[in-house]
Amino acid sequence: MRQSTLQMKKQFGTLATLGIAFAILNSWVAEAGSMLAPIALGGPVTIVWGCVAAAIFTTVLCLGVAELASAFPGAGGPYHYTYVLASEAHRKFLSFVVGWSNLIAWWFIISSAALFLASFVVGMAILTHPDYVAKAWQVWLVYVAIIVVATIIVIGGNDIMSFLTSMSLYWSLGCFFICFITAVAMHAGEPYRNASFVFGNFSNESGWSSSGTAFVVGWMLSTYNFLGIDAATHLSEEMPHPEIEVPRAMVGAIATGLVTAFLFLIALLFCITDINEIVTSPTGVPILAIFYQATGSKAAAIALTCLIFVSIMFSELAGILVAGRTAWAFARDNGLPFSKYFSELNETVKSPVRATLLSSFLAIAYGAIYIGSVVAFQSIVGSSIIMLFTTYGTPPTRAPSIALNRV
Repeated sequence: MRQSTLQMKKQFGTLATLGIAFAILNSWVAEAGSMLAPIALGGPVTIVWGCVAAAIFTTVLCLGVAELASAFPGAGGPYHYTYVLASEAHRKFLSFVVGWSNLIAWWFIISSAALFLASFVVGMAILTHPDYVAKAWQVWLVYVAIIVVATIIVIGGNDIMSFLTSMSLYWSLGCFFICFITAVAMHAGEPYRNASFVFGNFSNESGWSSSGTAFVVGWMLSTYNFLGIDAATHLSEEMPHPEIEVPRAMVGAIATGLVTAFLFLIALLFCITDINEIVTSPTGVPILAIFYQATGSKAAAIALTCLIFVSIMFSELAGILVAGRTAWAFARDNGLPFSKYFSELNETVKSPVRATLLSSFLAIAYGAIYIGSVVAFQSIVGSSIIMLFTTYGTPPTRAPSIALNRV
């Protein structure tokens, strides 16, 4: 590993580390932005129980990665653990594959968060101006603007990132309570749905002939809402005690994510009056349509959506921060083309500016696919689920004695 004369400041304590881990997962917010597919793939049953199943599945992987993060802290994260644990004959190849898979997945995470934000902006415009028809290139321009602004904040505000990540935790939890209480208290229209609808109604509108297949696909998509559990591992070199802080942040983020997401989903489902209207909403943003149904007010729906918008913006900041650190660590270990160039730390801000700009640039380039095919772009971004979970599962399989005896 090539060492630089410059060192990044150890600015992330326990709260800031938990903040960035939760900002990436932000499970209840992720559910708000990605409900459309689960609604079609089984409705309430897939939404509620798919969330629980996804959390359990992710927790199993998280415990393995957390143990390795405690034993072998390093900014490389999963590829670093793979290199340490794999046999001499296979470690370079496996760590190279895991490193690239992990890095590309993080670039996709940046893209998905930016797309959610762009969709929110366009959706709110459609809600207030029903005659407006958004073009794909307009969504992409908003997408680009969001990534550019977030990148400027991450690079220029490096010294305050620990403060921002800590605040993101408070903001997200505060928004959760506001949205939860407001949606329930302002419920308009028909009476609340009953418990049998919320916990037992299965409605397969996906086109799959098998309800079981629809549920499994919906469950797999629900795992997106617990994606990015390795975020804290990539900041290990910026923490005073990563062997303690990283595992705590990882487990704490999933636990908090499950509780908030589960309660939030239940509240929304009790307030939904017409699930088909949610699926076919011209806004293309299910949570915006749900808030509108729940409150009966466009202003209230937009206000609640704006709270979530800011929370996802924190996620975008965290994603760019982590992706930049991941690219920097991989370049430092000669995993990238032009590794020497991208492994340099900026002397002014003492952060990997080049690696961060690379990550943002590639995320913008990915977004251009959206102009040509929305489905193709969403499919590429969706592949981040498989890529990340593969990187989480690889290190423990290379050291079964450690995985079984210590995790």
